[in-house]
Amino acid sequence: MIIRPVIDDDIQAIAKIYTDNWKTTYQNILPDSFLKSMTYEHSKEKWSSYIHTDKQGAFVALDENDMIIGFSAYKPYSDLKKCLLLDSLHIIQSIQGSGIGKKLIFTIGKYAYNNEYEKMYICIVKGNDRAEGIYAHLGAKHYKDFIDDFEGTPSNSSVLLWDDLNMFISK
Repeated sequence: MIIRPVIDDDIQAIAKIYTDNWKTTYQNILPDSFLKSMTYEHSKEKWSSYIHTDKQGAFVALDENDMIIGFSAYKPYSDLKKCLLLDSLHIIQSIQGSGIGKKLIFTIGKYAYNNEYEKMYICIVKGNDRAEGIYAHLGAKHYKDFIDDFEGTPSNSSVLLWDDLNMFISK
């Protein structure tokens, strides 16, 4: 497996992974109307714009056939000084649990450390217990709860924080 920075040619694949994962992960957590409204085309526009915004980016994981099997995205977090947001983490569903997500988390953690951030955080939608368990297992601690807004759809969410990035460079 190879992890590398995203390029424009990757957008179609990450839009598909992103859309498919949202529709399955957040089923029975977010309203069906919101999930049904998600399209590959809209996600493609979102991620194309995202990676071309200053200080934002993403990494993709590729399998042995150079197929994109997952991605993670990042951007600065304005609420805390020197803090990077792990903004998105998605792995093709059929291979979730194989360690690819952990490798992508560590890639973003190393990026944060190497770019002079001191902390990293991730937002999770309440009810996504599997994700919360993974991040907690990897050292993230509960920081605060808040109401997130997904294009007009409110969601009870939490911020989990890694306040020591050294763990990402020691492994």
